[in-house]
Amino acid sequence: MAKYSLPPGPSGFKFVNAMKMGMGAFDYLAENYAKFGDIYTLRFPGMGPFVWMNRPDLVQKIFNLKPDQIDASKLPIPIDVGVRMTGFLNGAEHALSRKIVVPPLIASRLHARADVMFEIVEEHINPLKVGDTFDTPRKVGDITMDIAIYTLMGLRNCERARQYKQVMLNWVVAATNNTMFTIGTLYGPYRWREYLNKKYLEEIAAGSTGKGKNRLLPWMKSVDFKVELGNMFREDIRKIRREKDESRQDMFAVMCRATYEDGSLLDEERIISEAMGILVGGHETSAATSAWHMLWMLKRPDVYKKCREEVLASIREHGRFDPLAICELPYCNATLNESMRLTPSAVGTLRCLTTDMEVEGYTIPAGTNVLAGAYVIHRRKDIWGPDALEFRPER
Repeated sequence: MAKYSLPPGPSGFKFVNAMKMGMGAFDYLAENYAKFGDIYTLRFPGMGPFVWMNRPDLVQKIFNLKPDQIDASKLPIPIDVGVRMTGFLNGAEHALSRKIVVPPLIASRLHARADVMFEIVEEHINPLKVGDTFDTPRKVGDITMDIAIYTLMGLRNCERARQYKQVMLNWVVAATNNTMFTIGTLYGPYRWREYLNKKYLEEIAAGSTGKGKNRLLPWMKSVDFKVELGNMFREDIRKIRREKDESRQDMFAVMCRATYEDGSLLDEERIISEAMGILVGGHETSAATSAWHMLWMLKRPDVYKKCREEVLASIREHGRFDPLAICELPYCNATLNESMRLTPSAVGTLRCLTTDMEVEGYTIPAGTNVLAGAYVIHRRKDIWGPDALEFRPER
């Protein structure tokens, strides 16, 4: 029988650990690395232990885990995008789901949308004048939301697109605020996600519209906004299936027409889950990444100048601003990579074990969460050099 053991980590109340993580994840992870080194354990309320691995060879062990050794449904994401989204599925169900969801994301289709994406960016940026101030995450969030809605549903500059944007933003704010994060951390993120989904399905079954309710419980506001958003998606699913317009090739329409192996159409809640996952994933992470990128660029005017010169050279070469060519510019890409190295949108990549794992003399039991500590590894001076904490795209 295996003798289970976990690496040392900060002691004290799990609640305190969760609050420190929530209030300043970067500083808290750096503090623990300085004290405990390459591998340590964090404990939070309502969840199994978290073993952080902060060395590349240890991380390789995590990424070498086979699909049957991890449970994607236990990802600690406290946002209810639906329990059957591809990212939460395991085994054969996950493989089948990828066949359904991935085709609309193939490069040729995304390339065809690049010019429209650029036009959307222009619509937001061109009205700005020198001296104007704006909230970078929200400005980029507005841009990425418009792009996500266009990419997902083919909607742009119409009333339906504006409705989706407003309801989606209402839901994001209600579902991801500090109160919801704290409750989710204390309850256990994946259990909290499942609870919220249960309440959402109960509201749908009761015929709720999600509108006009004065909710005292903060989480029910997020449920109501999801009900409203879900009802909008459901209307469009039924419209697409009724009209049978094969010329529509946006992701949402393709999913509405997709079938399981037995030929049956995907159920409506499944499509809604995938759609919400795409909208959330394309919105929040892009906004955070872009905000950090802009901050680092503002600290280095010389880097900004080099990027500008590289873009102008590309415009001269192609005779116009070519979005696809711009994406390939080496120095501009280097600045983005360097920004994500120093300030990643996710501080680690998690896997929940379904089998025991041997690492560094420890036998980590099934049910434990193991994480690749991206934030710490990206700042290690023994890997990146003595200037590891400096923003230097040339590296």
